[in-house]
Amino acid sequence: MDKHTQRRPIKPMEYEEQKASESKKAHELSGKSRQLHAPVIEPHPHPQAQPPKTKAKKPFWKRASAPRGNAGRDAMQGVKSSLLRTAIMLGASLLIVVVLGFGVYTFAYKHYIAPVDPNSTEEITVVIGKNDSLKAISKKLQEAGVIRNSTIFKYYVDFSDMSTKLLAGKFTLSPSMTYDDIINVLKRPSVAQTSTRVTLVEGILIKEMIPKLENEGVLDAGSSKFSDAVTSGANYSKYWFIQEVLDKEAPQSEHRTYMLEGYLFPDTYDFYISSDPDAVVTKMLDRFHEIYTEDYKKRAKELGMSTDEVVILASIIEKEAGKTEDFAKVSAVFHNRLNKNMKLQSCATHQYFMTEKKFTYNAEELKIASPYNTYQNEGLPIGPICNPGKAAIEAALWPNEQFLAEGYLYFCAGDPAEGTTVFAKTYEEHQANVAKYSPLWK
Repeated sequence: MDKHTQRRPIKPMEYEEQKASESKKAHELSGKSRQLHAPVIEPHPHPQAQPPKTKAKKPFWKRASAPRGNAGRDAMQGVKSSLLRTAIMLGASLLIVVVLGFGVYTFAYKHYIAPVDPNSTEEITVVIGKNDSLKAISKKLQEAGVIRNSTIFKYYVDFSDMSTKLLAGKFTLSPSMTYDDIINVLKRPSVAQTSTRVTLVEGILIKEMIPKLENEGVLDAGSSKFSDAVTSGANYSKYWFIQEVLDKEAPQSEHRTYMLEGYLFPDTYDFYISSDPDAVVTKMLDRFHEIYTEDYKKRAKELGMSTDEVVILASIIEKEAGKTEDFAKVSAVFHNRLNKNMKLQSCATHQYFMTEKKFTYNAEELKIASPYNTYQNEGLPIGPICNPGKAAIEAALWPNEQFLAEGYLYFCAGDPAEGTTVFAKTYEEHQANVAKYSPLWK
């Protein structure tokens, strides 16, 4: 080996360094080769080890599509079945709610809201007072047969915001009307009659007069103003006949029930709806003043009777006689008994103060103490027992002359169906008449 080919011996240390250098170069070359086929991966900014990434859970409808094969199809079918069951249940529940709601509405409408009689042509008069509350109006409508339920009607009007629009007056309604029809009538001024015509029949009592005037809307129901006025009579002393009554009553220990009983003349009147009680009383007293003329006063003086005594006797005649044609005959019997100081023994005066109204009373009932008891007390009762009409007043003033002259002292009812009165001169004749007709009185 020449000097050009002779190799220098390598020391062990140098050999290791050379081997390491070659390995490094080979590694670098290998890395460059990989860079040609793979993306460059940026080093993580933090040298620490990173936690493994977790995948986000997919929605159940997406997860359900993950499985493959028969298991996936079964899972999908289960989900579809579950959704179908839920939909069916929701639909059924909604249907039940709708059906129940419709059923409740139908029941409520039929029993509470629907017209009382859709085919009715009947006309019903209803009077609404100016002080009537919505509750009172609703009650009147139900009692008149125009609506089915007053409470439901009240709520309906309230929710319709019509409670303040209803007017006072006299209205014509029908059972065929709907709630809206009724409300439309009650709020129209053109159909609201502000006055009403009332007929007070002959022989009506004040205690019968009050509810009639209330029902007609003349007086406000529940108010005591009218009753107080006719009981005391103190505000009407300007009428000479009332002043006589007040003067007569002043020293008495017992007093008549109503000071104005007998003087509120029965007639047909036009009153305003919700009239002032004083105006109502005044109108009837004015009418009595017109009827009781100077001729009446003169005749009463001839008989030795005061106006009050004439009115008291007329009130008894009004109640005792079944027919107007018998008024003068009944009057003659009472005049004859008064002239003989006999007790009048009138069942009509007994009926005035007794709680139970009967055609006849037994012996014990006839003993009940009262200034109106003409079975126990002599003469006329303390006051009139009704408000007599013109015919009864004239009968009291002009009794039947024949019956006066012949001294008739008794009478009893004949056939109640015919309204006849049977007269007798003696007690024996009277008893025979009672025996004959009393079976018809029951």
